[in-house]
Amino acid sequence: MHLGPTHHERFYWRDGSTIFLVDNTLYKLHMSLLEPHSIVLRDMFTMPATASGSDESVREGDSDERPIKIGAPFTVRKLDNLLIWFHRVDSTVLDVSALTDILELALFLQWDTARHFAIQALKDSGLTASHRLSLAISYRISDWIEPAFKDLMDTPPQTFTTEDSMLLGQHIMMLIMMTQAAIRHHRLLVAYNPLKLRHHDVACVKQSPTCQCNWETAWWDGLAHHYLHPDF
Repeated sequence: MHLGPTHHERFYWRDGSTIFLVDNTLYKLHMSLLEPHSIVLRDMFTMPATASGSDESVREGDSDERPIKIGAPFTVRKLDNLLIWFHRVDSTVLDVSALTDILELALFLQWDTARHFAIQALKDSGLTASHRLSLAISYRISDWIEPAFKDLMDTPPQTFTTEDSMLLGQHIMMLIMMTQAAIRHHRLLVAYNPLKLRHHDVACVKQSPTCQCNWETAWWDGLAHHYLHPDF
Protein backbone atom coordinates (compact mmCIF):
# COMPACT_ATOMS: atom_id res chain seq x y z
CA MET A 1 0.00 0.00 0.00
CA HIS A 2 1.38 3.40 -1.03
CA LEU A 3 1.65 5.86 1.85
CA GLY A 4 1.36 9.57 1.13
CA PRO A 5 3.82 12.21 2.29
CA THR A 6 4.22 12.63 6.05
CA HIS A 7 4.91 15.70 8.11
CA HIS A 8 8.45 16.14 9.30
CA GLU A 9 8.50 15.53 13.04
CA ARG A 10 10.61 18.61 13.73
CA PHE A 11 10.41 21.00 10.80
CA TYR A 12 6.73 21.08 9.97
CA TRP A 13 5.98 24.30 11.81
CA ARG A 14 2.25 24.83 12.31
CA ASP A 15 2.73 28.59 11.92
CA GLY A 16 5.06 28.20 8.96
CA SER A 17 4.33 29.94 5.68
CA THR A 18 5.41 27.57 2.91
CA ILE A 19 5.25 23.80 2.45
CA PHE A 20 8.00 21.85 0.69
CA LEU A 21 8.14 18.21 -0.30
CA VAL A 22 11.52 16.44 -0.16
CA ASP A 23 11.41 12.75 -1.04
CA ASN A 24 8.26 11.73 0.87
CA THR A 25 8.53 14.26 3.69
CA LEU A 26 6.67 17.55 4.07
CA TYR A 27 8.32 20.61 5.61
CA LYS A 28 6.46 23.74 6.60
CA LEU A 29 8.99 26.53 6.94
CA HIS A 30 9.09 30.21 7.80
CA MET A 31 10.20 31.76 4.54
CA SER A 32 10.40 35.22 6.09
CA LEU A 33 13.34 33.90 8.12
CA LEU A 34 15.06 31.89 5.37
CA GLU A 35 14.51 34.03 2.28
CA PRO A 36 16.75 37.01 3.23
CA HIS A 37 19.83 34.74 3.41
CA SER A 38 19.57 33.02 0.02
CA ILE A 39 19.59 34.55 -3.45
CA VAL A 40 17.93 31.44 -4.88
CA LEU A 41 15.09 31.48 -2.34
CA ARG A 42 14.51 35.19 -2.91
CA ASP A 43 14.32 34.63 -6.66
CA MET A 44 12.03 31.64 -6.20
CA PHE A 45 9.43 33.71 -4.40
CA THR A 46 9.47 36.60 -6.85
CA MET A 47 8.20 34.21 -9.55
CA PRO A 48 4.56 33.15 -9.99
CA ALA A 49 3.92 29.99 -7.98
CA THR A 50 0.49 28.81 -9.02
CA ALA A 51 -0.29 25.14 -9.43
CA SER A 52 -0.62 24.31 -13.11
CA GLY A 53 -4.09 23.26 -14.23
CA SER A 54 -5.69 24.49 -11.04
CA ASP A 55 -7.24 27.58 -9.59
CA GLU A 56 -4.67 30.34 -10.13
CA SER A 57 -5.46 31.74 -6.70
CA VAL A 58 -3.92 28.63 -5.09
CA ARG A 59 -0.17 28.92 -4.79
CA GLU A 60 2.18 25.98 -4.71
CA GLY A 61 3.42 25.65 -1.18
CA ASP A 62 0.18 26.76 0.44
CA SER A 63 -1.12 23.28 1.28
CA ASP A 64 -0.02 19.69 1.81
CA GLU A 65 -1.80 18.78 -1.41
CA ARG A 66 0.21 21.31 -3.44
CA PRO A 67 3.67 21.53 -1.87
CA ILE A 68 6.71 22.91 -3.64
CA LYS A 69 8.58 19.80 -4.73
CA ILE A 70 12.36 20.00 -4.54
CA GLY A 71 14.74 17.34 -5.77
CA ALA A 72 18.51 16.95 -6.09
CA PRO A 73 20.74 18.00 -4.44
CA PHE A 74 18.17 18.08 -1.61
CA THR A 75 17.50 15.05 0.55
CA VAL A 76 15.79 14.84 3.91
CA ARG A 77 19.13 14.38 5.66
CA LYS A 78 20.78 17.33 3.93
CA LEU A 79 17.89 19.72 4.48
CA ASP A 80 17.61 18.60 8.11
CA ASN A 81 21.28 19.45 8.69
CA LEU A 82 20.91 22.88 7.11
CA LEU A 83 17.83 23.64 9.23
CA ILE A 84 19.42 22.25 12.40
CA TRP A 85 22.30 24.67 11.89
CA PHE A 86 20.04 27.60 11.00
CA HIS A 87 17.64 27.12 13.92
CA ARG A 88 20.42 26.05 16.34
CA VAL A 89 18.31 23.04 17.29
CA ASP A 90 19.15 21.40 20.63
CA SER A 91 22.79 22.56 20.45
CA THR A 92 23.36 19.65 18.07
CA VAL A 93 27.02 18.98 17.28
CA LEU A 94 27.46 18.83 13.52
CA ASP A 95 29.95 16.24 12.28
CA VAL A 96 31.94 16.36 9.02
CA SER A 97 29.15 14.67 7.07
CA ALA A 98 26.57 17.19 8.30
CA LEU A 99 28.88 20.14 7.61
CA THR A 100 29.44 18.84 4.08
CA ASP A 101 25.66 18.69 3.58
CA ILE A 102 25.37 22.31 4.69
CA LEU A 103 28.21 23.32 2.37
CA GLU A 104 26.58 21.60 -0.61
CA LEU A 105 23.14 23.15 -0.09
CA ALA A 106 24.64 26.56 0.73
CA LEU A 107 26.46 26.54 -2.60
CA PHE A 108 23.28 25.55 -4.44
CA LEU A 109 21.14 28.14 -2.62
CA GLN A 110 23.82 30.88 -2.80
CA TRP A 111 23.59 31.23 0.97
CA ASP A 112 26.84 32.94 1.94
CA THR A 113 26.58 32.79 5.74
CA ALA A 114 25.87 29.06 5.70
CA ARG A 115 28.74 28.48 3.27
CA HIS A 116 31.22 30.48 5.34
CA PHE A 117 30.14 28.69 8.51
CA ALA A 118 30.56 25.24 6.95
CA ILE A 119 33.96 26.08 5.43
CA GLN A 120 35.34 27.39 8.72
CA ALA A 121 33.95 24.49 10.73
CA LEU A 122 35.37 21.96 8.27
CA LYS A 123 38.71 23.77 8.30
CA ASP A 124 38.86 23.36 12.08
CA SER A 125 37.83 19.68 12.00
CA GLY A 126 41.22 18.18 11.16
CA LEU A 127 40.47 16.88 7.67
CA THR A 128 43.12 14.98 5.76
CA ALA A 129 44.74 16.64 2.75
CA SER A 130 42.83 14.30 0.43
CA HIS A 131 39.52 15.22 2.02
CA ARG A 132 40.31 18.94 1.84
CA LEU A 133 41.24 18.75 -1.82
CA SER A 134 38.13 16.70 -2.61
CA LEU A 135 35.85 19.24 -0.92
CA ALA A 136 37.72 22.17 -2.48
CA ILE A 137 37.17 20.80 -5.98
CA SER A 138 33.57 19.71 -5.41
CA TYR A 139 32.40 22.88 -3.67
CA ARG A 140 34.63 25.59 -5.16
CA ILE A 141 36.80 26.37 -2.13
CA SER A 142 39.68 27.85 -4.11
CA ASP A 143 41.75 28.83 -1.04
CA TRP A 144 42.07 25.17 -0.04
CA ILE A 145 43.38 23.76 -3.32
CA GLU A 146 47.03 24.83 -3.27
CA PRO A 147 47.71 24.05 0.44
CA ALA A 148 46.01 20.65 0.18
CA PHE A 149 47.92 19.78 -3.00
CA LYS A 150 51.23 20.78 -1.39
CA ASP A 151 50.45 18.59 1.62
CA LEU A 152 49.73 15.69 -0.73
CA MET A 153 53.08 16.25 -2.45
CA ASP A 154 54.75 15.76 0.96
CA THR A 155 52.79 12.58 1.67
CA PRO A 156 54.83 9.38 1.18
CA PRO A 157 53.13 7.41 -1.63
CA GLN A 158 53.08 4.21 0.45
CA THR A 159 50.87 5.91 3.06
CA PHE A 160 47.97 6.69 0.71
CA THR A 161 44.86 4.69 1.54
CA THR A 162 41.85 3.36 -0.31
CA GLU A 163 39.85 6.18 1.27
CA ASP A 164 42.22 8.74 -0.29
CA SER A 165 41.67 7.14 -3.69
CA MET A 166 37.88 7.12 -3.26
CA LEU A 167 37.85 10.77 -2.17
CA LEU A 168 40.03 12.04 -4.99
CA GLY A 169 39.15 9.68 -7.82
CA GLN A 170 41.47 7.89 -10.20
CA HIS A 171 42.40 10.89 -12.34
CA ILE A 172 43.54 13.12 -9.47
CA MET A 173 45.34 10.25 -7.72
CA MET A 174 47.26 9.58 -10.93
CA LEU A 175 48.10 13.28 -11.23
CA ILE A 176 49.43 13.31 -7.65
CA MET A 177 51.52 10.17 -8.17
CA MET A 178 52.95 11.47 -11.46
CA THR A 179 53.82 14.83 -9.89
CA GLN A 180 55.52 13.14 -6.94
CA ALA A 181 57.51 10.95 -9.35
CA ALA A 182 58.57 14.00 -11.36
CA ILE A 183 59.74 15.77 -8.19
CA ARG A 184 61.72 12.72 -7.05
CA HIS A 185 63.33 12.41 -10.50
CA HIS A 186 64.32 16.10 -10.48
CA ARG A 187 65.81 15.79 -7.00
CA LEU A 188 67.86 12.78 -8.06
CA LEU A 189 69.23 14.66 -11.07
CA VAL A 190 70.16 17.68 -8.98
CA ALA A 191 71.71 15.57 -6.21
CA TYR A 192 73.72 13.49 -8.70
CA ASN A 193 75.32 16.53 -10.32
CA PRO A 194 77.05 18.83 -7.78
CA LEU A 195 76.81 22.48 -8.73
CA LYS A 196 79.93 23.95 -10.25
CA LEU A 197 81.63 26.62 -8.17
CA ARG A 198 81.48 29.95 -9.97
CA HIS A 199 83.18 32.08 -7.31
CA HIS A 200 86.23 30.94 -5.37
CA ASP A 201 87.74 32.25 -2.19
CA VAL A 202 90.97 34.17 -2.77
CA ALA A 203 92.93 31.33 -1.17
CA CYS A 204 91.39 28.90 -3.68
CA VAL A 205 92.19 30.82 -6.84
CA LYS A 206 95.47 28.96 -7.40
CA GLN A 207 93.95 25.65 -6.35
CA SER A 208 90.61 25.73 -8.14
CA PRO A 209 90.50 21.96 -8.90
CA THR A 210 91.20 21.22 -5.24
CA CYS A 211 88.46 23.58 -4.12
CA GLN A 212 86.02 22.00 -6.57
CA CYS A 213 86.96 18.55 -5.27
CA ASN A 214 86.45 19.66 -1.65
CA TRP A 215 83.11 21.18 -2.59
CA GLU A 216 81.98 17.95 -4.28
CA THR A 217 83.00 15.95 -1.22
CA ALA A 218 80.98 18.30 1.00
CA TRP A 219 78.08 18.02 -1.46
CA TRP A 220 78.02 14.22 -1.42
CA ASP A 221 78.59 13.94 2.32
CA GLY A 222 75.94 16.41 3.39
CA LEU A 223 74.02 18.69 1.07
CA ALA A 224 72.89 16.03 -1.40
CA HIS A 225 71.61 13.79 1.39
CA HIS A 226 69.68 16.67 2.91
CA TYR A 227 68.30 17.67 -0.48
CA LEU A 228 67.04 14.17 -1.19
CA HIS A 229 65.72 13.59 2.34
CA PRO A 230 64.83 17.02 3.80
CA ASP A 231 62.88 15.44 6.67
CA PHE A 232 65.87 13.52 8.03
